[in-house]
Amino acid sequence: MPSKSRFVIAESSIKSFFKQNPRKVFSRQQLSGIFEERKAAWNLPVTTTDLRFIEQLQKRGILTKIEILFDGYINKKERYITQDANELEIAVSLINKSYLSHYSAMFLNSLTTQVPKTIYITFEQSKKPDGNRQLKQEGIDAAFSKPQRKAVTEAMYGDYSFLILNGMYTGRTGVHLIENIPVTSLERTLIDITVRPSYAGGVYSVLEAYQYALASISLNKLVATLDNLDFIYPYHQAVGFYLERAGYTGRKLDELRSRKKEFRFYLTYDMEEKDFSEDWQLYFPKGM
Repeated sequence: MPSKSRFVIAESSIKSFFKQNPRKVFSRQQLSGIFEERKAAWNLPVTTTDLRFIEQLQKRGILTKIEILFDGYINKKERYITQDANELEIAVSLINKSYLSHYSAMFLNSLTTQVPKTIYITFEQSKKPDGNRQLKQEGIDAAFSKPQRKAVTEAMYGDYSFLILNGMYTGRTGVHLIENIPVTSLERTLIDITVRPSYAGGVYSVLEAYQYALASISLNKLVATLDNLDFIYPYHQAVGFYLERAGYTGRKLDELRSRKKEFRFYLTYDMEEKDFSEDWQLYFPKGM
């Protein structure tokens, strides 16, 4: 029996498989794996190859092939998507073990009403030795007098820009699933955008995210996540400042306020005009 006829016979089962699959975006390698696992159950001829199988998936409208253009990459990345796949699922499929973060995580965690056209994808570096972690005030001053360093790897898909961030190793601290998409939790997201405010629309957007989180945040989880991330910079000063400005009160905020403040710190990078919070030993944009 010709392979086309057998595919037609199996078509309803194949369609059902992809409709019920929580994954909506596939690489060629993943589809080849599915073909090897399922070809006997679907009674496909032994002469059918994985490439022929993928061609049939496209021909029958079960999957659509798309191309994502990478800035600085020689080759495009191909993906095969179901009709109901969205841009967030496409984005997180590009890098193995990655997750959505920063403004994208703000959107998924309901910390902004804006629908972002730039999607932030983080993949973590391998674990490195701690090395020399000594801070000096002059080093902090010098680092924050310059613009924030930004990601250089960017991919384009339609009207969307995918920004790929090479994040520090955290063991995926505070990463969970929302609608089957790996994304930083509400508390981890607030910390990430405190560290990199330009990936969140700037400090006023970060403050607004803290305000949106007021009703649902766990301060215990926020502080535990902050401690677990173990930054060399004293980000507890910036986190405490945002919490206070957003209207938080209570024991956990008092605990953050009472922590040692050995250095004067900065809310963001490259500020032209600054005010200073004695309470948090923190420079922040003038008039904020």
